[in-house]
Amino acid sequence: MQTDDRDIEHLLETTDWEPAEDHARTEASLARLIARLDQRRHRMHMVARTSCALAIIVLVMVTGTVWYRWTRPMVTAVHETQTIPAGVVRLVPVEADSAPSALQRALASLTGRDPRGLLTSVRAVAGTSLLRAELAGGTGHLLLLPGHGVVGIVASSSQSSSLTEGVVRIAPRDARTLTAQDLATGEEIALRDASVAALGRVVKAHVMTATVYQRVTPYPGGQQGKPALPYDPTTLYLSSGYVHLHRVVTVPIETTGSHTTSLSAVVDIDTQRVIAIVDTTGISSIILTDDPGPQVVLSEP
Repeated sequence: MQTDDRDIEHLLETTDWEPAEDHARTEASLARLIARLDQRRHRMHMVARTSCALAIIVLVMVTGTVWYRWTRPMVTAVHETQTIPAGVVRLVPVEADSAPSALQRALASLTGRDPRGLLTSVRAVAGTSLLRAELAGGTGHLLLLPGHGVVGIVASSSQSSSLTEGVVRIAPRDARTLTAQDLATGEEIALRDASVAALGRVVKAHVMTATVYQRVTPYPGGQQGKPALPYDPTTLYLSSGYVHLHRVVTVPIETTGSHTTSLSAVVDIDTQRVIAIVDTTGISSIILTDDPGPQVVLSEP
């Protein structure tokens, strides 16, 4: 026991409690620490760069989506009005030699404008696939159906004096009496129309309540050469000429959207075609011409 105690005391006395520094080990530990710090800094740089890249990608996608939604209606409207109906030309005259250059078209497409200056703004009609395009000068608006072109031309009431010049108002007493067969025929014509089918289904036709204007055909010999013709209920004889009275009916269109929209197809039975698709609750008259495209309707004041 005493021997063990002496050995312990000897060890305590001879032990070097302050050993010499191991520089190699210290340098190795320091190198490992620096390597770990470099790895951490590299990971932080990678995370920062990836975050910035993702933020830029998200910003570009959001901005691109907003830009697309903002410019798409105008781009579609410009495309659908490449062929301008004669009724639109009466409202906003378009010069034949004023075609925009490629640069003008590109800039207009980027900024959501019409390079021709024909349309000022475009918006969707709630509950339908129609676009409403406002005409320059506040002269009216167009109703466009993508894939079908212009389906409705609505002139502002301020244009009534210029548009009704050279046409005659058909008074209710002079208009042709419509029969049940006429209404059924109007429904059949609307059913066969591709634009009407693309918007919804037709409802029962009814008599056109808006005023109808028609052009007067002069007598061959002038006012003095008015022939003595037998009574014809389909023709209105005036002092300056005669008018072949058209039978016009409106056929409401029931759209499939959640919003209720008072759309109607205006059908000319005598020409066997749909001459306008408009909101008939807001129009006062329609002007019938020989134009092959949609006919102009006048909005209420």
